[in-house]
Amino acid sequence: MGGRKRIALIGAGHNGLVAANLLGEAGHQVTVLEARAIVGGACVSEELFPGYKVSSASYVSTLLLPQAVQRFDLARHGYKVIRQDPAFFVPFPDGRSMTLHGDDRDLAEIAKFSRKDADTYHEFHAALERIGAFVKPLLLKAPPRIDGRSPGDLWDLLQMGRAARRLSGYDLQLLIQLSSLGIADVLDTRFESEELKAFLCSQAVIGAYGGVHQPGTAFLLLHDVFGGVDGATGVWGVVVGGMGAITQALAAAASERGVGIRTGAPVKAIELDDAGRVAGVRLVSGETVMADVVVSNATPRRTFLEMLPESALPAPFVRHMKGFKDLGASLKVHLALSELPDFTAMPGTTPGPQHRGLLNFCPTVDFIEQAWDDCKRGSFSERPTVEACIHSVLDPSCAPPGRQIMTCFVQYGPRHLKEGNWEGQKEAVADRVIAEIARYAPEFPKAIVARHVYTPEDLETIFGLSGGNIYHGAMTPDQLFTFRPAPGFADYRTPIKNLYLCGSGTHPGGGVWGAPGWNSAHEILRDIGRG
Repeated sequence: MGGRKRIALIGAGHNGLVAANLLGEAGHQVTVLEARAIVGGACVSEELFPGYKVSSASYVSTLLLPQAVQRFDLARHGYKVIRQDPAFFVPFPDGRSMTLHGDDRDLAEIAKFSRKDADTYHEFHAALERIGAFVKPLLLKAPPRIDGRSPGDLWDLLQMGRAARRLSGYDLQLLIQLSSLGIADVLDTRFESEELKAFLCSQAVIGAYGGVHQPGTAFLLLHDVFGGVDGATGVWGVVVGGMGAITQALAAAASERGVGIRTGAPVKAIELDDAGRVAGVRLVSGETVMADVVVSNATPRRTFLEMLPESALPAPFVRHMKGFKDLGASLKVHLALSELPDFTAMPGTTPGPQHRGLLNFCPTVDFIEQAWDDCKRGSFSERPTVEACIHSVLDPSCAPPGRQIMTCFVQYGPRHLKEGNWEGQKEAVADRVIAEIARYAPEFPKAIVARHVYTPEDLETIFGLSGGNIYHGAMTPDQLFTFRPAPGFADYRTPIKNLYLCGSGTHPGGGVWGAPGWNSAHEILRDIGRG
């Protein structure tokens, strides 16, 4: 299937733009169609308040592929990330705190709460890194079919088996537990400190539609060892100019490779010819964009259940996609501040370690579970879990002189409230988030200059995240690897000839790293060749 192909790519999020760069570089005629007026998808910077640059949805960077950064020369296009050091500041209501750097200094911080846990954590984290080293090579290629009989599938499975032999018994037990248990159950068998367990639980349930005892929630803890900044794993970075600087750089690189990018061009349907192959896409405006290949960076639900007629897909596949888990329970609350928070656990309003890293407000394991219980009953958490970042401390360009911008990742809220609607709940959401932070910084409410709330409904309607799920689909073991988004279709291909997926709903899943787009483009080029 050689020769230059017309490729219509749905969605200018980071994965779509990574794929567009590779496909354009290979000589194909690529047109990216973005519904919003700006590129970026959920990886955007917007001026929600005059003079403030806000990372509206995605908010910190750790996973972005070094291969993409180097190959597309993103630094030349303005991409720059500043490591957060410390990685986390974790205050507690009694005035104590942990300041975590993602290195051996963490052991002394943990020892303030339990010397035994500090010793155990050293072994636990080393095991996570070994498991991460085993899993990581599997992330940058299509996963083999478990039932596959091709030489390639059999070879990949053999290589996986060989790599697994390097894991110790402790490592294998931990991997099985991470894949099958709730994070609280994994930690209860290893640690005694409520503070350490609460922090680790909060990291594992980020973006999850479930609590700390729900099987499979533990697996996301591995994300901490997949990425990093400046060669260090388990740490995070602030992108200068906000997260949108990533997608702006990718868009600039794509333009150099001949890729056309159209904003304000929402796709309504994927068009098929009489033989059931893709023929192009139809926009909401009624315009048809003809294409030999269509690549969707939209969620699996939107791609298969909204853009295609059910009759075009095999009935078992449709049933599977209707059961694909993609509900979310996350919100974003953005706060413009007149000054930095003055924490009881580490006083001061001049920039210090308590302001530079991610701020974690989750005092106990039961606190997180109670927040989830409220969501299960159909309401926003009475006391939500909050993880915050004050971008302007490391990147002053994000706020006017003398001001700060704080972005808060908040859980839990159901996509559909049992009573009322999300528009009528936004002020209450902001009030509860501010009140929660004020438990650790009593004067904090006085510093609020402006606030903006994105609910799960907003995440779906504004950013195209089906169900409000930030990962395009649950990141549980039954929806990862060879099962993402469906068994037999984890290689970015679909039941429709020349229709491919490249978004976070494919292997290896969500997060701002670009791996789905990278892998998808390579699989597409295997099928169609260079232009």
